[in-house]
Amino acid sequence: MAWRPTVQWLRRAAVMAPLLATACSRGEVRTWPEASVVLVSIDTLRADRLPLYGYARGRTPHLDRLGREGIVFDDVISHVPLTLPAHASMLTGLLPPKHAVRDNVGFRLGEAHRTLAERFKEKGASTGGAVSAYVLRSATGIARGFDSYDDALVVDVSSQSLGALQRDGAVAVESVLRFVAAQGPKRFFAFVHLYEPHSPWSPPERFRDLPSPYDGDVSHADEYLGRLLSGLRTAGLYDKLILAVTSDHGEGLRDHGEEEHGIFLYREAVHVPLVLRLPGGVRAGTRVAGPVAQVDLPATLLDLAGLPVDGMDGISLRGALASGNAGARTVYSETLYPRYHFGWNDLYSATEARFRFIEAPRPELYDRQRDPSEKVNRASERPQAVASMTAWLRGVKGGVTAPEAVDAETREKLQALGYVGSGALANPPGGELADPKDKIGAYEELKRGLALRREGRDAEAVEQLRKVVASNPLMTDAWESIALCLVRLGRDRESFAAFEKVLEIDPLRPDTHMALARLYAFDGKTDLAVKHAEVAAGKEPGRGFEILAQLLMDARRPTDAVAYARRSLAVDPQRVMSHFILGAVARLQGRCEEAVLAFAKAAAASSGTKGTIIRSLHFQRGDCLARLGREAEAEREFQAELEALPASAEARIGLAMLYRSQGRDEAARLAITGLVAAEKAPTAETYWTVVRTLGVLGDREAALAWTGRARSRYPADPRFR
Repeated sequence: MAWRPTVQWLRRAAVMAPLLATACSRGEVRTWPEASVVLVSIDTLRADRLPLYGYARGRTPHLDRLGREGIVFDDVISHVPLTLPAHASMLTGLLPPKHAVRDNVGFRLGEAHRTLAERFKEKGASTGGAVSAYVLRSATGIARGFDSYDDALVVDVSSQSLGALQRDGAVAVESVLRFVAAQGPKRFFAFVHLYEPHSPWSPPERFRDLPSPYDGDVSHADEYLGRLLSGLRTAGLYDKLILAVTSDHGEGLRDHGEEEHGIFLYREAVHVPLVLRLPGGVRAGTRVAGPVAQVDLPATLLDLAGLPVDGMDGISLRGALASGNAGARTVYSETLYPRYHFGWNDLYSATEARFRFIEAPRPELYDRQRDPSEKVNRASERPQAVASMTAWLRGVKGGVTAPEAVDAETREKLQALGYVGSGALANPPGGELADPKDKIGAYEELKRGLALRREGRDAEAVEQLRKVVASNPLMTDAWESIALCLVRLGRDRESFAAFEKVLEIDPLRPDTHMALARLYAFDGKTDLAVKHAEVAAGKEPGRGFEILAQLLMDARRPTDAVAYARRSLAVDPQRVMSHFILGAVARLQGRCEEAVLAFAKAAAASSGTKGTIIRSLHFQRGDCLARLGREAEAEREFQAELEALPASAEARIGLAMLYRSQGRDEAARLAITGLVAAEKAPTAETYWTVVRTLGVLGDREAALAWTGRARSRYPADPRFR
């Protein structure tokens, strides 16, 4: 007799079937020891402003598709709402107190802390990265372990905020795709950094129909992510990779009064997205619940790639990929930005599944389940939770450190300049600093002053910023901006006083020392200028040594200038002026082959920045090429100089002499006489340059004609009689 299932059996089977299916589908996720790994970081990307996390008004089709093909982590917490410290955690698996990078400026990742690139390289993988912001330049130590690291973005950081120093994400994407294409079958680790969602927000027209410029820039970044993914598909790599897309931190958007980021630790600043796609789309469509630490990402990537996970604060989430839950976890976050920049209190937070605690002069506790927007502070209602989370933070955060330890040599230089001690930020008066939530209005007032400065309205900016420092006397950013505005207004005595105020608060502030170095050099006080540049070099060796090289070049000490230029490049190979100085000295000493190479490096380093012009770079390179007999190249360089600087007398002289040597007399004449038309208000000296050059070229007829023109304009000038 055939067996027939009973009603009870069918009911039991109906109950067990989904459990059995779940058990099968949630089996252990294996590792891929041969797979390459791509990590994409989209700067300043709030998780809750993505459709993938429930934001209905956003438009990110490429990230949405990736979410369907991969694994989405619901609750990833950043450790710092600042680009450099967060990326230091993302690439080392260490919390900020461990890797000791606590701010975007004044810190460098130490060599003792191994990066993901170093770990992959140790196991034979090729490593390549491309970034879109100055904050992540190789000089910060963040590039250690990369075989190639494209950070070709060089600007004068004294002229604008670090946040504005960026380049188009398309450049980073194309750079990494070239790196990937060059690897062939070899295993690689690639890192791509996109900066579009970071302020200032300026989305292309096609994204301006979205609710805010920030949303538009998020869509713009998604478009570049699409280009990257398309390139990986075209190369036949997409389905073989371990691919992660995340962000360093979020953005305030005034949810708690802060428009951007850095000051607060509310969820809008620290809740970031994470999408992980495994080879073959394993576990596609899975969502992982529960708090995840940013430092868990590098640990997870190493584990999935079959590499050891050791010496990290993070843990591998491979088990969570199978279970769909990261489990119970407390995640650490910090911001020392309010203290370093404004003289306010530093903040720390602990995030659990139920509560978020923010340690501040007035502590804050939020129920994440009932109050996801963190609007109702329940610290007074739950003193036990506050006490336990405070104790937990005490064991993690360590102490507040100065941006870098002051070595004996630097301290001696500071004392020689009259600065003693570590500054008011390390030793606040009375031992107390303001709660940032009480001062956020002052931050917005500061931003208004900075905006006036960017618009060139310096007198108004000074007036606005003086109001800010009247109630916030430790706000170094405001004092420094006042000083820079006063420089442009020609009020030198007041500018020096404002710079001095900055150094009373923060004696090691490198930008202030560099600004003073330039001012003293312009004032003819070279010794003072050098001393300030030396202090700056202790904190920012790339820029500081470069300024020293420039100062000593101007002081006609080429040997010393070359030494400092080399020290600058040893730290930061993208220092344009250091390359230029090496070329200029080699040219003066007749080493033209060497000079041509140095000038080429200077031109390449400056190519990543629109509007960067190095006066006489192309002329000097052209001069060397002409001496080497490479006339066609020399002509191109002279023309390049004139394209950027039409009134360059030296480029016109060089071009005229080159044409004359080739028998192109009319072209030579036009090259040099064009100087008069190129200058808006030609002077007697302009005419004398034309006349004298025509004489040197042996063009006597033209020289006489131009002497006559000059005499009619400047009859009293003895040179034209």
